[in-house]
Amino acid sequence: MSPQQTQVKPVLPYFHPIPVHFPLALFPAAFASLLLYLYSGLREFENATYIMLLFGLVATPLAIATGFADWKIRYRGQMTRVFRIKIIGATGLTALSLPALLIRLEHPEVTALPLTETGWIYVVLLAACQVACMIVGHYGGKLVFH
Repeated sequence: MSPQQTQVKPVLPYFHPIPVHFPLALFPAAFASLLLYLYSGLREFENATYIMLLFGLVATPLAIATGFADWKIRYRGQMTRVFRIKIIGATGLTALSLPALLIRLEHPEVTALPLTETGWIYVVLLAACQVACMIVGHYGGKLVFH
């Protein structure tokens, strides 16, 4: 190796772009599926909601961890308004989706029509997950397409 090659820093790949798309796609799809269930009454839509909620919550820690790693590597951990919003939004997404999943696990009939009070709480939690995804995704786009 030449002296010039040993002085060049290794180029690390961006870790965050692939895993982040799973929660940002699954939570809105789960909410859309829930709305289709509420409109049609077809249990398949409700089952799809549950599965997407589960996989979205499982994927979220990986998206957060890779986002944190890329923030530390690419931006040297510099705290800006955009990163603060993304960190709060990702934490909020987890804080909203975990109770939604726990409600669904504890009460599989939570979405039985007509909805009970707990059913409406479940709907609101999934709607809030949708909003959190929109906010986090919007600010992620600001970083990519600045």
